[in-house]
Amino acid sequence: MKQKGFILVVSLIFMAVMSILAIYMFSGFTTDAVLSANSREKSRAQDAAQSALDNAALWLGSGANTYNGATWTTGVACGGPNAAAVICSNPLTTPATLPWPSYTTFTPTGMTVNASGGAANIYAANTQYYIQYLGQAPGGTSAALYQVTATAQGGNVTATSVVQAVYLVQSNSSCATCP
Repeated sequence: MKQKGFILVVSLIFMAVMSILAIYMFSGFTTDAVLSANSREKSRAQDAAQSALDNAALWLGSGANTYNGATWTTGVACGGPNAAAVICSNPLTTPATLPWPSYTTFTPTGMTVNASGGAANIYAANTQYYIQYLGQAPGGTSAALYQVTATAQGGNVTATSVVQAVYLVQSNSSCATCP
């Protein structure tokens, strides 16, 4: 008779231990899912910011956007959002602090913007970039340096990426170091 009670107690302890292990295991799966989603959104933000950077580089190397045949475009003092690409003479003081006081908005092909973010190809905000004239390249007047800073958000506002590159533009309006 005493053995039946002993088996019942052991079984209850065993079930309690297994229940605790299951709870910890499922909480680990939830944490992994959150970390994976955060990583995905950060990657999406990085890709979108890189796309804006590439678009600005393409603009720099096109036509007479930077060199009009006689002089370099040194830019204007930028202080607000711009509808089209513009070269700024003043630096972007704190690129990591968003929102920027001045920027150009760019929406990559296939990108949908919705402030609530969410699913594939839906981003929390448009990409933005800022082009600054840095000066003529060392060694003469046949090339100039332009710095482009771009930012983008993934499917939520906490997944933000800021990227920056310096481009050497030749006087024949071809961007020597553009992608």
